[in-house]
Amino acid sequence: MQNRKKRSSIMMTLLMLSSIVAAMGVAVPVQASEIVLTDAINVVNSGPNSDSMVAVDSDSEGNVHFVWSRNTQHLYYKMLGPSGETLISETQISNPGAHQAWHPDVAIDSEDKVHIVWADRSGQWTIWYQLLDPAMHEQDGSNAIDGLNGISIIDDYEIRTGSQDRDWPAVAVDSLDNAHIVWQDNNDPLDLYYSQTQIYYEMVEIDVSSREAQSKIDATLLTPIIGMKGHPDIAVDNDDFVQVVWDDTRGGKVEMVVPIDTSGSMGTEWADMCTVFYGGQFSSGGNFIGLKPMLEQANMTVFETLYGIGGVQQVAAATSGYCTTAYQTGGSGSQGPRSNHLGQTPADTSGGIRKLTGAVLNNAAISLSYDGGGQGSEAWGPSSTWSCLSWRDSQGRLGNLANPPTTEDHRWNPNATKIIIPISDENANDGSPEDATDRESVNEAHDACVLAGISPVPLWAGADGSVGSQMRDLAECPNNQPGTPSVARYCPGGTPRTTHAEGAVYAFPTGSSSAAELQFMVEALIYLATNASREIFISVLDPYALLDNPWVGFAPGQPATRCVPQCSATSGSRYYIEDVGPSLDLQGYGHLVVVNDTRVTLQDAYSLHPQVALDSQGNTHIAWMDGRSYGFELDVNYEVFYTRLKLKGAGQWDGASDGLPAFGIKQIMDSAISNVEGLDWFDDNPDRGPYEATSYLPGILVDDFDNIHIAWLDNSNQSQGETIMYTRLNSTTDQYPDGFPTLNNLAIAVLDEWEIFEVSTWESGKLGPNSPRNPQLGTPPAFSNDLGSGAHVAWSDSTKCGEANSPKQTLCYVHVLTGLVDVALAPSETYYHVIEPGESTIYNLTIDNPTPGPSDLVADTFRLTVEDVPMNWSATLYYASNHTPIF
Repeated sequence: MQNRKKRSSIMMTLLMLSSIVAAMGVAVPVQASEIVLTDAINVVNSGPNSDSMVAVDSDSEGNVHFVWSRNTQHLYYKMLGPSGETLISETQISNPGAHQAWHPDVAIDSEDKVHIVWADRSGQWTIWYQLLDPAMHEQDGSNAIDGLNGISIIDDYEIRTGSQDRDWPAVAVDSLDNAHIVWQDNNDPLDLYYSQTQIYYEMVEIDVSSREAQSKIDATLLTPIIGMKGHPDIAVDNDDFVQVVWDDTRGGKVEMVVPIDTSGSMGTEWADMCTVFYGGQFSSGGNFIGLKPMLEQANMTVFETLYGIGGVQQVAAATSGYCTTAYQTGGSGSQGPRSNHLGQTPADTSGGIRKLTGAVLNNAAISLSYDGGGQGSEAWGPSSTWSCLSWRDSQGRLGNLANPPTTEDHRWNPNATKIIIPISDENANDGSPEDATDRESVNEAHDACVLAGISPVPLWAGADGSVGSQMRDLAECPNNQPGTPSVARYCPGGTPRTTHAEGAVYAFPTGSSSAAELQFMVEALIYLATNASREIFISVLDPYALLDNPWVGFAPGQPATRCVPQCSATSGSRYYIEDVGPSLDLQGYGHLVVVNDTRVTLQDAYSLHPQVALDSQGNTHIAWMDGRSYGFELDVNYEVFYTRLKLKGAGQWDGASDGLPAFGIKQIMDSAISNVEGLDWFDDNPDRGPYEATSYLPGILVDDFDNIHIAWLDNSNQSQGETIMYTRLNSTTDQYPDGFPTLNNLAIAVLDEWEIFEVSTWESGKLGPNSPRNPQLGTPPAFSNDLGSGAHVAWSDSTKCGEANSPKQTLCYVHVLTGLVDVALAPSETYYHVIEPGESTIYNLTIDNPTPGPSDLVADTFRLTVEDVPMNWSATLYYASNHTPIF
């Protein structure tokens, strides 16, 4: 999006004096109201349709362009004038046929053409690109025609498709009006990352005359490393460097507590679990690097403790082979649970293999003593209850304060995502046959884990349907239908017993199982291990350096990340080579990634949905939603956080693998922008719901004056339920023209105090569908610059913008006008002049209108006064051009 310039003019004010010589001054500057919100406009009459996931941008004439999904099927476009009048009515711009349109994004170029990207979830998920030219329509309020016979320059150009999932595209345009696109994608040609979502980038050059799109840098994997990534955003600076931000599980922590059946039939499972965690060869053949070594390479931490139910010394497989080191870590069978949690030092990540001699049944402690088959070795239900009560006990005490009835308790790392993985081939309490106590122990374990917020992921060994059914009851919710392992549970919530535990059950393949089953289980465990809390990352690309000075082997239209030996390889040594390096290396070759993956946030809570904007000085501004004020789980309350980065000068832009230093790039450290209610707020407001302190899903802009604009969704207004919020952070360019003198400043220390405004004023559901339990799935408000220092905000709403209930979702839009008109002395002017009676003098004043547009929106009123006029004297202000008095 191109920034617009303010409009200025000079006003000459004539001061006439009647008396003797005097010195007096005109009191300036004067300033208009800071924020004006237009009445909400219902963008489209949705009728029976559901309109959602709207994106917005504006052009050089102040017109506003909307793109959205209708019924999550087709993509639609509409254009409004500066005063909200319809210029082009709603027009379907996705081609006929079956589509599932999700998460569009839009950017306007210097020629006022409209670049659009969106995800199509029908069939093979596809990222599409389109280019519209609204000037090809009469702009008389009628519908446009899609396609090359209408307003489309580029019609449904395929960026990426395939059998994998891909979503969340974002687009930005550069100084040459070429499009830069990022998205998240499960595609991994070499099959190295177990279907983990990665970040991809593509650059598209447009030949308007021939109506052709050409991929200059084809779909390029930017994050060739294990871990879950998502929600990318993109911005292009004045020098056509491309900045990409996303959220990433690298840096996250997960803890797994694994109670394992120690009966005689479980030797293979013990050996294979050690292979899963520590690496080695599976019983059925095939090697695996191990979860811990794999994730340590990606800066992710896995804390694990494998508990042998009743003891482990009698289980040969648990004491030898790939289990040897873990067995020794746990005291060679002599030690039970630790007295403190893992993570006391950076190297303290493994609890090893330990004995479990106490568990919980019917809220009472039971003793477990190895018996080779029975409660003493197979009580995975009571062991699961004990595991979850060790984090939150029946009295509601958390963490180290939790005190189950057992003598020894597991101490969880407080900052890690928590998972239990019971493994057995027998019924939950005391083996076969199934009885009421087995089911009761599962019910108790399920409730304890739901209340503790710990996900149970049992592994079902063997083929006993009653065991699989109990494990599904634990992972989902009990259904009181024994022997139904393949039936999904209905979990409507309302009570712990009927609430889904957010887990899953997987079959544990034995030595005779197929390689496909084993691969599926390993992928599931990798997903669990990598689906920890997320951090914000950033990379900087220089696409023109690569295109202008390509290295040997690269040609325009190819990906910049290479597969070795080739992308079709399925076995043997294979890896990716990412194009990293300086813009121009010593051999004269250019490179795409000049700042490699740089971690922005450095804490253990979830940080999600980053949005990025750049100012005139090249500084980077990022807003995101962050749970650090409330805890380390996914489904906590969130606040909107902001940081300002200065990447240039913080280190060499040479593509180094570690990126830039996080503490060396932050001019403003991570700062909460929304009102932080905090945990105490819930104690003071016991009548409020569990997510009513949440501020989430932000959007961010920078205007021509380097002011920062942020909008988000907020739950704190009880009368509205959900509210669209807005604030502006005033520019620091004038006060700190060379940047802040120090790094890591608090926002409140270097920025003017900011005021938060409610954009919406009525009760309704907004930006739906969204769920506080799954905040990563929501969609931020549509947000774009206007012609000056204001902003356009749009969102989906369950009412017609407060006027009446809507049968489905419809779209609302508000124009935020800020600092409408400023009047000040001209730069060379002084506030006082010396004149004699009968003389006049002229003051030169500037009038700056940072938000030009229709007069009914931007007109403003000012008062000019003359100060220090002696008594019995008179002084009159006139417009110098026509001597009209100023009253």
